[in-house]
Amino acid sequence: MNDAALRFVRRVLGRQILVGLAAFLATALVAPRLLLLDADVAAAVIESVVSVGLAALLGAAVLSVIRLRKHRYVLRSLAVGTRAVEPEELAGLADLPNDLTLRFLLPHLFGAVVLVVPGLRPAMLDGGRAASLVALSMTIVAAAALPHYVLIRDATNRLFEGSPAEPVNVLLEAEERAKRPANRVARRILLAVVAPVALVGVGAVLVTHAHLRAFIESTDAATATLVGQVGLEPGTGQLGEAARESVRAAVRPFGLEAWVERGEVHEDPYVIREQDGRLTAITPVDDGRAFVRFSATLSPAVVTPSVVVALLGVLVAAWIAAWLGRILAEDLRHSTYRVRLLGTDSVLRGATQISRPARFVEVAALGRAIEGLAERFRVFAEAHERALAARERAQKMRGLLFASVSHDLKSPLNAVLGLAELLALEDLGPSQRESLALVTTRGRELLALIETILDAARVDSGQLGLTLERVEIDDLVERAVRTAEDLAGGGAEGPMVELAEGLPAVLADSSRLPQAIAVLVAHAMRPVAGEARTRPVRVRATLQVGVEKAVRIDVEYASRGVPAAELEALLARQSTSRGRGLTLGLNLARSVIELHGGTVEVEALPDGAPVARCSVPLVPPKPVGRRRLSTHPTLG
Repeated sequence: MNDAALRFVRRVLGRQILVGLAAFLATALVAPRLLLLDADVAAAVIESVVSVGLAALLGAAVLSVIRLRKHRYVLRSLAVGTRAVEPEELAGLADLPNDLTLRFLLPHLFGAVVLVVPGLRPAMLDGGRAASLVALSMTIVAAAALPHYVLIRDATNRLFEGSPAEPVNVLLEAEERAKRPANRVARRILLAVVAPVALVGVGAVLVTHAHLRAFIESTDAATATLVGQVGLEPGTGQLGEAARESVRAAVRPFGLEAWVERGEVHEDPYVIREQDGRLTAITPVDDGRAFVRFSATLSPAVVTPSVVVALLGVLVAAWIAAWLGRILAEDLRHSTYRVRLLGTDSVLRGATQISRPARFVEVAALGRAIEGLAERFRVFAEAHERALAARERAQKMRGLLFASVSHDLKSPLNAVLGLAELLALEDLGPSQRESLALVTTRGRELLALIETILDAARVDSGQLGLTLERVEIDDLVERAVRTAEDLAGGGAEGPMVELAEGLPAVLADSSRLPQAIAVLVAHAMRPVAGEARTRPVRVRATLQVGVEKAVRIDVEYASRGVPAAELEALLARQSTSRGRGLTLGLNLARSVIELHGGTVEVEALPDGAPVARCSVPLVPPKPVGRRRLSTHPTLG
């Protein structure tokens, strides 16, 4: 495990040890007072409880470490922030509080049972008090399991806060389908109510039992002292021994064992407790000391009423807890449903939601927070809708403006190009022809830009139609490369074309699709200042076989001057530091390819140079003329 996973394990074990220490320390401090134990017996009990508690803590820690080792890989993954976490692994983490609490309970309950085993229980503790000690210890351990579960759940929740959202959502959906959250809420409320009531009930029964036992012990001690002082006093000769024997026989059915040890002992009567927990009253007699041993036991009928009352209290508490858990689960389920409605159209548009008042203060506060959040969502949705409407209006106005201006510029530009063609027929000198060629080249570039603006405006308004016909791939690529060389201008090295054999023809617009491919090729051919080319631009056409057959045309850039991320931004109609020149053409090229049902994806080659992968399906979708794009191109 790494450091973060080890910190989680140490946090879990530390909290487990803290709760365990508190549990057996409470037992060691409370048991002597509740059970009314003598000082010597209390010391032996405290010593035994501490020893057993430490052993139980060690056993619980070992069991917990074994359980945590099963999750070491997912703990390491969450600690380093990786997203490779499966919902099943998170489900195992969600069960950690239950498993670790069970592993905390078992050793401590076993240790409590050990206190009643003869030979292992504390010295001078009789069977009745040992049973009371075990009952008290088990009740305290069971009550301590509640804070243990809460602390472990808190540590586990911190792991889920840093977990990836997708597997957590999958896990939550599976839990809800199985209706586990509502059942868990009911069970937790049941335990949270029943455990303290059971602790109080058991404590009350044990206190009553201890006081009754103490009263019986004091009464039996007085009776035993009187038997020793009166019944075992020596008589005259054989008559005295017969009288003692008759007294011993008479008290034996009442649980008193009497005998006399001869000697000269003159002291006051007193009572001692034997190692097995029984009491012995020692009184002086004329010829020695009289011993009367007895054991104060309670009839089951004496403690039965208090036990019945405690059980009734626990049952009533369980019924109330089940009722509270059920209504709390209903309120939480209703609040969860309202949270899930936050992103729906009905809530965003302010539709009335049927809701009943929550029956718990915290759930009511949650409901008020949900209402406040829903109101914020409504405000945000309205602002977002207004922004989208304003953006759409601005795009339409800009498109109309560009289309109008471009259309007005196209007529005089055609006149200029026509005049240039007429002048080219005249007898001109070399310098004049060079100037005329420059005017013609720049005029054609401007005309291509105007056509691009007009087509972009048509795409923006959804009015760009395609005239489909069969187009051979070699003819399409040849026309695209020839147009790209014209767009790139003189001096640019031509691309290297690679065509796979047997490529089928595609249904496409014979003018717009080659123009779109040409824009990508021309952008790849444009030189980048300060960047030396290591290879020519490559145009490769292959057959792509998948869910639907398509022809893929790859345009590999010659250098790393335009990173793949920047090219993707230009195609996605995002502004960049070098978003000039053919940027608008790139936007339109991608739109035209998408209108054909194709896609344009950008990847990076091993040396960092980008490659634009254009996919054109053999059978385009219908209708083609008004295909709705996922995003609108930006003009400018």
